[in-house]
Amino acid sequence: MSRDVQPLSVRRDRASARSPWLPFSMLAVIEFITVLDASIVNVALPSIEAEFGFTPQALAWVVDAYLLAYAGFLLLGGRAADVLGRRRMYFAGLALFTVSSLVCGISQDAAQLLIGRGFQGLGAALVAPAALALIGDLFTVESDRNRALGIWGSMAGIGGAAGMVLGGLLTTADWRWTFLINVPIGIGVFIASSRLLPKIGRTTTSRLDLFGALLGTSGLCVLLLAITRAQDIGWLSGQSLTSFAVALVLLGAFVVRQLTAAEPLLPTHLFRRPSLALGNVVIALVGVLLFATFFVVTLYMQRVRGFSPLTTGLLYLPINASMWLGSWLAPRVIGALSPSGSLAAGLFLQGAGLAWWTSVLTVDGNFVFTFLVPAMLWCFGLGLSIVSAFVVCTSGVDAEVRGAASGLATTTYQSGGAIGLAVLVAVADSRTGELLAGPAGERPSEAAALVSGYSASLLVGVVVAAVGVALALLARRLTSATPAAPETATQ
Repeated sequence: MSRDVQPLSVRRDRASARSPWLPFSMLAVIEFITVLDASIVNVALPSIEAEFGFTPQALAWVVDAYLLAYAGFLLLGGRAADVLGRRRMYFAGLALFTVSSLVCGISQDAAQLLIGRGFQGLGAALVAPAALALIGDLFTVESDRNRALGIWGSMAGIGGAAGMVLGGLLTTADWRWTFLINVPIGIGVFIASSRLLPKIGRTTTSRLDLFGALLGTSGLCVLLLAITRAQDIGWLSGQSLTSFAVALVLLGAFVVRQLTAAEPLLPTHLFRRPSLALGNVVIALVGVLLFATFFVVTLYMQRVRGFSPLTTGLLYLPINASMWLGSWLAPRVIGALSPSGSLAAGLFLQGAGLAWWTSVLTVDGNFVFTFLVPAMLWCFGLGLSIVSAFVVCTSGVDAEVRGAASGLATTTYQSGGAIGLAVLVAVADSRTGELLAGPAGERPSEAAALVSGYSASLLVGVVVAAVGVALALLARRLTSATPAAPETATQ
């Protein structure tokens, strides 16, 4: 065994003598600011468009540049945390994220802003899986680890809500502050983490599969780019079909590489556990329900109800409080039902909330009954689902591959969200366009057509939730029937 690769118990220096909750608070802040950064910029887009003269299509890249880099590099970031050291990748990603935020905040033209956004996404892709893996290092007792994951998951809800509210407030001063706010937070977390986090080095002697990383990252980026652009240029256009074909070839080559490489980016023994394999499918469905539904609901509040961005953000506070409550209660539900059982329960509640929404959503009905209550039911189930899904995908994984497992779970989660967003928006637009193209005498108002489109997309969400419940229950059954084999670090 090399000098810098030692059992975690040997390397928990004096920082381990402290309570793990203090260093964990830094990891929770990281989850908060990465989610915050994905939502806070939405409110600032009109101001950015006015200053830099973006076209509507180009403006979308302010969001897409971050999301594509984030989702595309997560697999590499997760495995790099194992091979190069989780603490090292955590600080590298945090530093890159902070500096890139500064670049975005002081950018002088559109190109500088988009480059900064891309590097922001790369920084988030390095720091997020490292932070998630560090949670497993800090908490060796399962109940404590599940509780920590519950708090960590709730940061997504808090960050999403804060992004909407802070975006509205900061944009009134200057849109640049939506990026610059990350700089003092990032510096403060960097300094505090350097003192609080235990010095955990490399957990494996394996080398980083750079060729596999190139294939996987390229394939994911091309796939997500094709999905994003297909909404504007058409799903069956020549460019879309070509992009999908290239993505298929790259991802196919990535799978072959993982099956044949001596030290693959994703250790193949991870997939020998049925709960982990199914968990990664289900967490993609959870991503669909999170990203796509929030997007559709935000459009409903602003385009149909006519709420301002700031009012929309404030209305999200009780909704996200429900999500936080579901995340906070998740460890107790997991203890009572098992991780897979808790995941099934959360998805069932999401489906119930979405079905309620679909049946009562109107242009001007009672806002509490037709919107707020079903939204809170959906978000409570969402909070429960997110935490349970990450527990299913990371529990029982050896320290040597914990970063890879974390990166895989976060990748499928983010990719599911991107795919689901494209599909649900396409469903909503298709239904709305169909109604508005009808005979003049039978044509509904634009608001009524929008509501019908949004309801159709939410109905797709009900089907997604039902499929997720079935898969989660199957994972629970397989886990109960088959004793978990001990993990090894070899392929």
